Amino acid sequence: MRYCLTGTLEGSESQLTITVELADTRTRGVVWGEQFAARTGDVPSMRRDIVARIVSALEVQIPFHQAYEAQFQPIAHLDAWSAFHLGLRQMFRFTREGNLESHALFERALQLDPRFSRAHAGLSFAHFQNAFLGFAADPAAEAIAARRFAERAVELDELDPFANFTLGRSLWLSGDVDGSLVWLDRATELSPNYAQAIYSRALAETVSGAGVEGQRDVDTAMVLSPIDPLYYAMLATRGLSHLVRGEDTLAQQWVERAARSPGAHVVIGLIAAACCLLNGNEEHARAWAERVRRRHPTFSRSDFFSILAFPGDRRPPANRASARKARLLT
Repeated sequence: MRYCLTGTLEGSESQLTITVELADTRTRGVVWGEQFAARTGDVPSMRRDIVARIVSALEVQIPFHQAYEAQFQPIAHLDAWSAFHLGLRQMFRFTREGNLESHALFERALQLDPRFSRAHAGLSFAHFQNAFLGFAADPAAEAIAARRFAERAVELDELDPFANFTLGRSLWLSGDVDGSLVWLDRATELSPNYAQAIYSRALAETVSGAGVEGQRDVDTAMVLSPIDPLYYAMLATRGLSHLVRGEDTLAQQWVERAARSPGAHVVIGLIAAACCLLNGNEEHARAWAERVRRRHPTFSRSDFFSILAFPGDRRPPANRASARKARLLT
């Protein structure tokens, strides 16, 4: 057993305090810890909150810890599990260089274990990035590859939430928003507190025009995983949930917060430029547009809607009209 989760309970007549710690059994070091407090009458809701927060934390903390240890080993010495987690760390950099490294590490994992479902899902995510962030010359081919690897991951382990998650994202990438929701829902059925899948559903809902539902789900994801490597994308989705409802000022506030977050990828800046312009703030829009050009010179105003896969028949009327105003990104 590599990890051990323990907890302590302290109580008085009016309050309970629970402290949980995740330890590495090899080093005996504490990987993660958190404290929860509630009134004694709130025990049922406290129990649900603790379970949800622990499950979400483990989805983030264990990969971080595995990657931290793996980074000090030569790639040739990595086992499949370590190579996969180091690949995740590089993947979440959302840079061209990081994505190339993650691709190589996922391939290393598959050389060691060809039936490793999560390594196939990792390759799907790497190809997703190539298409979504414009890292490859042929985005359509990358989208096909993202779907192929995700389908293989689900074939090998249909009960793995990450595999189902990547299949949902690959379908969303090709514009099949309804199809993506099926697999994102499947991921959260398998792991109800899987924050990244909940966030991805929120994004799919939002680009389909369901801003209320998108806001509800992305708020849930942010509560579940406040240190998630995709937290800035969650903030941006919160902004988009306001945009599709015509709440342009709130949209700008949330999306600029996302774009200023450490590690935010270039598409977040693109969204910020568009939201600022739609809110009538041309000064901020120009500044974000210039940042986007410096990072990705080929992005244009048409990329805002093409990258986010807004279905034309579902785009809110206000956004269709506003799209004509997006003239700064030329």
